[in-house]
Amino acid sequence: MDFFARIAENPIVLTIPILGAIIGWVERWAAIRMMFYPTEFVGIKPFLGWQGIVPANAKRLARMSTRLILTKLLTLEELFASFKGDAFAKEMKPVVDQITNQVIDEVAAKRAPMLWTNAGEFMQKQIRDKVSEEVTALSVQVVDDFSANITEILDLEKVSVDAAERDKKLMSQMFLEVGASEFKFIEISGIYFGFAIGLIQMCIWVYYPLDWTLPFAGFLVGCSTDWVALKMIFHPRVPTKVGPFTFHGLFHKRQKEVAKAFSALTAERVLNADNMTQTITEGPTGEKVLGIIEKRVNALIDKYLSHPMAAMVVPEGDRPALREELLGRIREEVPKEGGLLHTFAAKSVNIQHELEYRMTKLKPDEFEGVLRPAFQQDEWKLILTGGVIGFVTGCMHVFWVLT
Repeated sequence: MDFFARIAENPIVLTIPILGAIIGWVERWAAIRMMFYPTEFVGIKPFLGWQGIVPANAKRLARMSTRLILTKLLTLEELFASFKGDAFAKEMKPVVDQITNQVIDEVAAKRAPMLWTNAGEFMQKQIRDKVSEEVTALSVQVVDDFSANITEILDLEKVSVDAAERDKKLMSQMFLEVGASEFKFIEISGIYFGFAIGLIQMCIWVYYPLDWTLPFAGFLVGCSTDWVALKMIFHPRVPTKVGPFTFHGLFHKRQKEVAKAFSALTAERVLNADNMTQTITEGPTGEKVLGIIEKRVNALIDKYLSHPMAAMVVPEGDRPALREELLGRIREEVPKEGGLLHTFAAKSVNIQHELEYRMTKLKPDEFEGVLRPAFQQDEWKLILTGGVIGFVTGCMHVFWVLT
């Protein structure tokens, strides 16, 4: 009996490829969401439950992304090579005005109100302008100190890891947005591969209608098609012509698009002024930064307190308290948005365009490191999931055909 005659005797076997396509799409849809959801572990730790692959490895992925940037794209030294304090003195004017007012309020208006009032508007303006000039010079010196010590006070890898820890969804959002086309391909390919699995299972069943053949074939084909789908994303790395067809890994084909998306997301959500300021001001680096600032501020205070008029305004016994008040106020203001450190981070590190340009020039194997880490360590789970779904599909087919 030929192939079509066998099908005519049992036409329900024609539903096998259709059911395979439906289940193939569901399997890929579920596999992608298992990569990113749930953000937190759901179940009973350590083994009875699930956490999305990317959120579970967020810190590792953040480190890998930053190392890619620092080893293949940019270095801190390059970012700050031409950056000097006087280059953005105008940008610091709001900060300088704020500090100037603090100094005058603490010293003149608070400690010698009558003397300050009697000085008159002209003299007050002269004093404010002089203090503003001194504070501007101090700010320029502090920024130059930051640039000179940038590798000691700014650890971009720690900035990325801290950002990933604070926002558990951050790495998932980055990979989902950067690899949107690739994940869509994986999902849609489930329909085609599922249909192909179904055709193979149908052919096997037509000639060998044994209970175990459909589940066994489903497992093998499910694993192999998921493996093929992942390979098609990253291979071949360069366009390869086979007869009239040209094959090129989907991710590598989109290098310019990916570079644009990755650089924008990195600059906006990871290595931004808020995240850098928060990381810099914590722990040992925070002490280092405050030490740089306080050294310059103390020098300026000493200069003013040595002036003869200082004895009239601030008695010697009050000077330690005044110094501590000023330093304390500066410690509070430095990390705030619009403060000296935040302004420094925001104006000095504009990495988006430089990252995008350099990423488009990366070699294929280096460029692959942008998205590949999201798959590589746990891609066996996705492949195995395909095999399990293929096995379940086979079992469902058996039940459907036999009943």
